[in-house]
Amino acid sequence: MNRLKVLVAENSGICFGVKRAFSLLEESTEEALKIGKRVVMLGPVIHNPRVINDYARRGVDVVNIASVPENSVVVVRSHGVTAKTEQILQSIENVKIIDTTCPYVQRIHKLVAKQSAEGCAILVMGDKNHSEVEGITSRISGDFFVIHPSEFGEKEPELRDFLINHKSVFAVAQTTSRPSNFEHLLKLSRGLVRDLPDHKILSSETICTATLKRQDSARELANRVDVMVVIGGKNSSNTSKLLQVVMEKNDSSIWVESISDFTPEQLAGIKKAETVGITAGASTPDYQINEIKDFLERLDECSD
Repeated sequence: MNRLKVLVAENSGICFGVKRAFSLLEESTEEALKIGKRVVMLGPVIHNPRVINDYARRGVDVVNIASVPENSVVVVRSHGVTAKTEQILQSIENVKIIDTTCPYVQRIHKLVAKQSAEGCAILVMGDKNHSEVEGITSRISGDFFVIHPSEFGEKEPELRDFLINHKSVFAVAQTTSRPSNFEHLLKLSRGLVRDLPDHKILSSETICTATLKRQDSARELANRVDVMVVIGGKNSSNTSKLLQVVMEKNDSSIWVESISDFTPEQLAGIKKAETVGITAGASTPDYQINEIKDFLERLDECSD
């Protein structure tokens, strides 16, 4: 009789935006290959190396804007691209563009473009080197300031100067951000201009609802299992945030992309556990979750 119980978080894995991106990518690939047309991704459509490698084996390569071939089908990544890249892409001859940019990301593009055009400086919480944030800041027509939660302390003087120099500031967060971090940034920012009544800091809730549900479910499950396994690409921002969330509740948490990522020490720890929880990032398809769930359940059988 199996002793190990493997539980999957209620909200985990592929989100609406990624499901939409997958659907558009697959449909485009099948149609193009039928007529002998080349399909390329303008940047990896999602942050899941296994999925990207699967498409590479089918002849769908990841390219940058300088190497987009003419007379091809170009799938724009779900994280979006910069305004300049978009403009260049539209100028290339005989290219069919399939835009899989997540609707949540597109909404931020519109928000910052509108607010900056109306005179607001933009405060962005996120990773300045992430493709989503690069796309967001490229739509800002005025001044902006990007800050990551890990920089709140060291960049506070720069943040203060930015806020003091702009009477109207509009704040947004990268879609995969943790709500508590954004709340902290808003509280910090408003505190820095508390003595300047003519200054205002507005904001919009831009964190993806799927991200919130995924984090809540992961947190709840991590609190009641012995070991927590987080599945997703090591280059995935939202999966990284999931790991942070579960580590706060369960320090026996492991991040893997595939079965081969488990170390002998981690597997030994799992074999001693009674319950193992699984959660997965928004770019993790169901088959990858089921693959690891089945492996963990068989692992217990093998240890009997």
